[in-house]
Amino acid sequence: MHEIKVRLPSGSYKIQIEAGSLGRCGDQIRAVSAAERVVVISDENVWSLYGSQLEAALVNAGFLVDSILIPPGEGSKTMECFARVCGNMADLHVQRDHLIIAFGGGVVGDLAGFAAAVYMRGLPYVQIPTTLLAQVDSSVGGKTAIDLPQGKNLVGAFHQPQIVITDPDLLKTLDKRHLAEGMAEIIKYGAISDEELFVKLEEYGSIEGALPHMEDIIFHCCDTKRVFVEQDERDGGERQKLNFGHSFGHAIEKMGLYRKHSHGEAVALGMVMAAKTGEALGLTPIGTGERLKRIIQAYQLPTKINVEYKELVHHMSMDKKNDHEGHKLILLKAMGKSMIYTVAEAELSTILEDILELAL
Repeated sequence: MHEIKVRLPSGSYKIQIEAGSLGRCGDQIRAVSAAERVVVISDENVWSLYGSQLEAALVNAGFLVDSILIPPGEGSKTMECFARVCGNMADLHVQRDHLIIAFGGGVVGDLAGFAAAVYMRGLPYVQIPTTLLAQVDSSVGGKTAIDLPQGKNLVGAFHQPQIVITDPDLLKTLDKRHLAEGMAEIIKYGAISDEELFVKLEEYGSIEGALPHMEDIIFHCCDTKRVFVEQDERDGGERQKLNFGHSFGHAIEKMGLYRKHSHGEAVALGMVMAAKTGEALGLTPIGTGERLKRIIQAYQLPTKINVEYKELVHHMSMDKKNDHEGHKLILLKAMGKSMIYTVAEAELSTILEDILELAL
């Protein structure tokens, strides 16, 4: 088993990564929680595949178990779904000494984590991520949020879990598109802070080539994120580098009404845009964008998009990281080295017009 300790002033916790751990997770959770009752928040697809296994593990550890299910997909990260989940919690008479378990991908983790953060002013919760994207990224670090019609993740809170339990065996039921989505975040880690990881991904050459190494890759990404989170828990400085490609990506998701591109696909497109933006500004070595483009294509992620630059910039204006000086972007100084850089909107518009004319 790989184990990582995240040490934070607000509360430290472990990330435990081990194949087959879902069947033993009740004991792992019991080690950090004295709760009698747990409420599992999951999506309908995940629960149909693994709900009975999780419930048995929890019951065997002495927990009383209730569940709340939501429809799968980004469409559930809304105020309406959030209100329904909180209403279900009220109907179940959830109290402050109960434990919430987020059991699913990034959408479930964000929604359940936010519900845990604010219901009765805060309940303890556990993350059990079931997708590659959630296992390498979104389950770690305590960011929780839901979307508004105006933009992604605009309502949220920082709320750290009691423990993160990651079972790579759960990836076996993911289709290629969901695996590719997670690979986008893995590529991100290599691009912003670890060229050695990026080179390994180039050598693996495909999802099939990377899968035998996935437990080590998950550990490596989570440990890298740990460093950023410990330095900057509330996302005010260095941790923002984890948003490489996301300012563009979130706008792309919104433009497609969260249906055309998945989060990982949008981030993949955003990373290429960010690299080419850095090149245009003279901050990123020429050719970096093409190198990123090749590896993104190798992992079956999109690199071409047909959008209007003015619309893209408009949706980017809702990014939480922006300030009065302009758009705060994460750019590459070199492969494996990143920076936070603010670009004025007029300059960004000119650059994106040129980039998008070339269809990336």
